[in-house]
Amino acid sequence: MPRERTQLRYQLYRSKARHLARLTTAQMYKELKQIAATEIDLTNVRFEAINADALAAYSFWGGDSFFSWDEVVRWKAKEPMSFDLSIWFGFELCGLCFANPNQSRLRVRIVRLEGKPDKNHPLKNRIATLALIAVSHYARIIGSRRIEIQEPIAGAIPLYREIGFEFDAERRLVMVVESD
Repeated sequence: MPRERTQLRYQLYRSKARHLARLTTAQMYKELKQIAATEIDLTNVRFEAINADALAAYSFWGGDSFFSWDEVVRWKAKEPMSFDLSIWFGFELCGLCFANPNQSRLRVRIVRLEGKPDKNHPLKNRIATLALIAVSHYARIIGSRRIEIQEPIAGAIPLYREIGFEFDAERRLVMVVESD
């Protein structure tokens, strides 16, 4: 299949996954609001691509960022099936994620995931969950069966386990993707 058609198809898949993540988050907010279990309006969460606006906002994170996100632009160009995600609360960039399926698309690997280092951003302690919502939608769209955290940072493993990841027999931190 020509590369151009593949890129367009996956661009549509990425867009659909981000849109579904927004709808899922809005529904989650509605349910949490009914039981008074949330203090933050999740309808202000936006799921976008990692684009020039995201990279400009990321540049203000300063030296406390764990990863360099500038190279994601190059990765996106080389990997047409990849999934890139910037997570915003209104106009504030709060998180970034880059995931890539293997060639068979049976597994989507989260290569990088990071929340804004500022301890007071509005989505603090929610970035991994929000990113997982979007990545899960993308994984279902392309037919993946598992999501894997690539080289998880030791301090983040308890958080990943809390949101549903487990170590498999090969000591990979994975989550089974539930079908629709």
